[in-house]
Amino acid sequence: FLKVIPQSLEFFVKGNNGTEICYGNRGYDLIKLYCSTFHGIGRELIACNNKIAPEEVDALTNYTIMLEQSVRMILDANEKDKEVIPYKCKPKEDNDVEEEEITFTGKIVVPDDKESMDDLYGELLSLTGLESVKKEVGSLINLLRICKIRENQGLQTPSKAMHLVFLGNPGTGKTTVARILAKIYHAMGILSTGQMVEVDRSGLVAGYMGQTAVKVQDVIEKSIGGVLFIDEAYGLASNKTEGDYGQEAIDILNKGMEDNRENLIVIVAGYTKEMQIFLDANPGLRSRFNKYIEFPDYSADELVEILIQKASKVDYSITEDAKEYIREKYEAMLADNPENFGNARFVRNYLDKAIAKQTDRIVNEDNLDKTSLMSITIDDIRDLSLC
Repeated sequence: FLKVIPQSLEFFVKGNNGTEICYGNRGYDLIKLYCSTFHGIGRELIACNNKIAPEEVDALTNYTIMLEQSVRMILDANEKDKEVIPYKCKPKEDNDVEEEEITFTGKIVVPDDKESMDDLYGELLSLTGLESVKKEVGSLINLLRICKIRENQGLQTPSKAMHLVFLGNPGTGKTTVARILAKIYHAMGILSTGQMVEVDRSGLVAGYMGQTAVKVQDVIEKSIGGVLFIDEAYGLASNKTEGDYGQEAIDILNKGMEDNRENLIVIVAGYTKEMQIFLDANPGLRSRFNKYIEFPDYSADELVEILIQKASKVDYSITEDAKEYIREKYEAMLADNPENFGNARFVRNYLDKAIAKQTDRIVNEDNLDKTSLMSITIDDIRDLSLC
């Protein structure tokens, strides 16, 4: 059954006229509905005995991909095919992206081969705060080092936690730590090239049938030999409406992790609660990700230290009374347990506003010296919003 295309598929593909079934403002493309129905039935069959085996998950993923590939083959073979209309009944515009025009939307960070393990570990330890994260990452690095030594001496190696889940609020250093880890993995010889490919939902999910598979596979190919970092990964599973391709991206990602397990590490990041939705989106995901690292919010003292460091990098200094004023403001704000606090991101925005206010204060002064140009005083930060 898993190797044979259902006979009904061809009739659904050839009879499809775009968004044919509408309920209220929602429309359903018959091809997408057909494929998602088979996928849903498969998920129920896997779960019916309360035991989920990796082989079952892989079989369902392969079957779903086979269906979608068969759809494209039928479409290509049928010269009279009608164009598939995207889900939200939006007519195709002239500037819409064709499948062959899909471009990579993300960032690729390439390691510097001159950096040693000591340099990279020192870079990790130099980060402000994150003591619990440094301890977790340090233990992970120690395990990988020992595994490498045992492997070189012909001994069996313990289970290694390669794929990681970073949990925490925005601005807590998840991307920074992931970049350092990618370079460390490369320096240790675990990854062949060590680049880090950074994407979010927009870098993986497309709006038309078949395009999501192309995007995800392209991102995986770019990541082989390095780390694939997916920020706010829960966004792939948060939209459960018919016609959304986030689930397709998750399923293909799951298969890509298995197919390239020797030379690809995937790190997913996001809010603690929302990431549980992502991990439940495919029965095989939790078995792939067996290492979770919590990134705590920064304290008021740590936020001030981050502000000082960011200011110093752009040749600004903060006066002592201004530092104390900012510290008190952060302490008061954190005492209220703010929701979705942006941590270092908010600090960066705060510095930008302080610089703008300092510029307005000194722009008309005569004979400005270096100290005046560099100093951010309490007058420049008073009444500024911390967010």
